[in-house]
Amino acid sequence: HDIPGSNAEYLPNEKKIVWTMKKFIGGSEMSLRIKITLDQTISPAIKREIGPIAMSFEIPMYNVSKLQVRYLRIAETHKSYNPFRWVRYITQSSSYVCRF
Repeated sequence: HDIPGSNAEYLPNEKKIVWTMKKFIGGSEMSLRIKITLDQTISPAIKREIGPIAMSFEIPMYNVSKLQVRYLRIAETHKSYNPFRWVRYITQSSSYVCRF
């Protein structure tokens, strides 16, 4: 990958690739190309172990639905809990799987 501010790393114990990026400008597109080299010929058992490919991601401070919290009332208050006066929006993937 040649994208400044991004990093891809293979974690062999977890059998996954973690791709992180510091900034993702709105309206832009990023892609990651990965080449898998095997020591043996591809059999159906090896194909099952490689795929399907699942992807999960988080986009902090972005709200896909445009839903906004304008007023929030806390019904039960505790002396040990001091609420902050801001809302943190985050977009998370639910289930994204690619089968080949």
